[in-house]
Amino acid sequence: MPPSTAFDVGIDFEHVLAAISKQIYETPLAFLRENVQNAVDAIRIQSLRDGIRASDLRYKVDVAVAGKECRIRDNGLGMTFQDLRNLFWKIGASGKRNDEARRAGCVGMFGIGGFANLGVCDKLTVISQTETDTGYATWLSEELIKASGGGIPQVQSSESDEAAPRGTLVIGQLRATPNTDELLQYLTDFVRYAEEHIYFNGKLVSRGELMRTARLEALHHLSPVSTDWQDGNITITGTLLEEGLGVLAQLTGLLVDGKPVRFAGLLRFENGVLDVFKRGFKLCATKVQTHIGVSGRIDCDVLSPTAGRDSLDAESNSLVSRIAHRLERAAAEAILQSTPLLNQHTRLFPYYVRNNLTNRLDKVEITLADGAETTLGAIRLKANGGVGVYFGSHQKQALSAVMQARGNVVVLLPADASKQRAVTAFLQSECNAKSFSGVVELSEAYKELDRFEKMFLSQMETTIYDSYEVDSLRLLPGRLTEDIPVLIREGTRLPLEVYVDVRHQEISKLRSLGFSPLVNSLISAFCREYLGTTLRKMSPKFFGSGAINLDMLAKKRSEMWILLKDDIQTVARHSQRQVVRGSDVQTVHAGGGGATQGPERAADQKKAKLLRIVGDDSFSEILGYYIRIPDSAAVAFGDVIKECDGRGVLWGGNKILFIASDNISSSFQFEVRLDHLIVTQGDGGQSTVEGAREIKRPVQEMNEGLYFPIPEQLESVLVPDGEREVRIEVSSGEWIDTETAHAWRSRETVNP
Repeated sequence: MPPSTAFDVGIDFEHVLAAISKQIYETPLAFLRENVQNAVDAIRIQSLRDGIRASDLRYKVDVAVAGKECRIRDNGLGMTFQDLRNLFWKIGASGKRNDEARRAGCVGMFGIGGFANLGVCDKLTVISQTETDTGYATWLSEELIKASGGGIPQVQSSESDEAAPRGTLVIGQLRATPNTDELLQYLTDFVRYAEEHIYFNGKLVSRGELMRTARLEALHHLSPVSTDWQDGNITITGTLLEEGLGVLAQLTGLLVDGKPVRFAGLLRFENGVLDVFKRGFKLCATKVQTHIGVSGRIDCDVLSPTAGRDSLDAESNSLVSRIAHRLERAAAEAILQSTPLLNQHTRLFPYYVRNNLTNRLDKVEITLADGAETTLGAIRLKANGGVGVYFGSHQKQALSAVMQARGNVVVLLPADASKQRAVTAFLQSECNAKSFSGVVELSEAYKELDRFEKMFLSQMETTIYDSYEVDSLRLLPGRLTEDIPVLIREGTRLPLEVYVDVRHQEISKLRSLGFSPLVNSLISAFCREYLGTTLRKMSPKFFGSGAINLDMLAKKRSEMWILLKDDIQTVARHSQRQVVRGSDVQTVHAGGGGATQGPERAADQKKAKLLRIVGDDSFSEILGYYIRIPDSAAVAFGDVIKECDGRGVLWGGNKILFIASDNISSSFQFEVRLDHLIVTQGDGGQSTVEGAREIKRPVQEMNEGLYFPIPEQLESVLVPDGEREVRIEVSSGEWIDTETAHAWRSRETVNP
């Protein structure tokens, strides 16, 4: 075998330099950023050695741009002649791959060297000096590179004290005159939050507040002040904050493998860019793919960018992604505690389903079949108390209303598909809820009806025509599937078809009342309870939302209604003095016994001021005392008052205010005044002179008038005992519409 020979690896230096420069230092912007970063790193190492913060005024970086010349000077660590030769002017070498540089928080570590600067410079001069050595100037130019004929050029050097007493001065003779404003804006984006004092043409461009601490202190905490979130070998410490309808995470600490890392962060959970910093110096802007979206800032000593500064390296990117995903879960769990935030962040529902968090959706707001708003947590409580829970779509609204009227909770599923899946999962797993998407049908038509059944249908038809002004109606008696007592047939044109099971237990229990005024009142209540929600959407007396159309009714009944000239805050009240005695109380028996008169008077009770309904448990929902609504109001507003789903009583001092409301925008009110202070027992057993109660019992229509339920707490105040008389003043009552700021009262006053 012939003897071997050796030769040097060839290199076309000019082309290699062009390739490096194109990837990293293609513009003056990158040249400025990289050399300012080197200056910052030099200050950070020097401040670590001095034991003084880098923010101290004795350290600074000065950038000066004039024409094509850019000068970057720092008074940091400085370099010896050997450092300049072996580190700055050597491709691949770096003096910052050591523990000291990591502890100082140095940004650069790639070792590209000064050669790459020549991608934008005709000439690059680097002058540096340490505290203990002679200073040197080194330079290389485009002319020297070309003179090397494709080989490795020689860097020129000479002694210089221009960087004395310590530091580095980089002078770049740029090939083209840069845009100074553009350079300023670009540099500021990278150094705005750096703690070092950095100046551009004499203007301080650093030292900003990265995490806006003062402003964040005013925000509401969604979690304890300090919380630790773990993900494998990392632990994140911070606080979740509520900002309007958004969520922020203020991060204050990080452990990696149990060791603390200098770290801070401010994350906002919405789609955007995440800016990454190392001690305030911006490394890059990156995007992290999460379910909710994340943006904001992270400042961390263990993060590093790629050589081109357009992204993080693989290890850093993995760490940031883990932090973002762990905090996303923490934010998602915090949002579960707030109904407004859940309403705002509907895009989270797929996340809750995917991560098996649907059992924690208690704060989610949903709509019931009757239009009422509640939460899934409230539904869970009712289900635990034995109430049946069903769910269906908006297309089954008539059936939903009937199911709810029977004492069940009926949830109308939201239109959003993702939220619908999450709500359905909660209802099925936590409330044992069932779907009622099946069709209810007439399984048996009743041919022969008895007297009671005919009377019930007749009164029901009268109620629907009078209360809802339906143009055409057809009642179809028969047995319904699913044990439903009554149902409007959806999707049919006029005449409106209503299936009625007149032999259902909800109806047949009224037989015991005979043909009394009470049974007529309960038939009206039956129509309102089971059909009211659906009929109100068809009636011109109501808006589609169920609100009473008082303007329309006032025009149609102008002979009975007066629109008050003053606004609703200054409504005049016309009162009548009354004396209520024991003989003014009419007692009506429900469940057997018919109606009887008061204990002291057997005379005509058509104008009885108080009504008492007694009976067995099957009628427990209506038993108790009632007060007569002023007749003038009953004549003018009676059919509308009966349709109000909300009823309540407020009292204070010597006044009692009875209120019936559509729960949307309008309410009927009448006031009762006594000649003495009202004292009742509060919830804790203590005496009180004020109170409020919601009332579930319906208004009763008897004795050619309407009676409003009296809460148990006020029975001793309004109901006479033995020979004791109760002296009261009763206002005629007004309708108030908060949406239009109008008020009406009845035109004439009828004496009781």
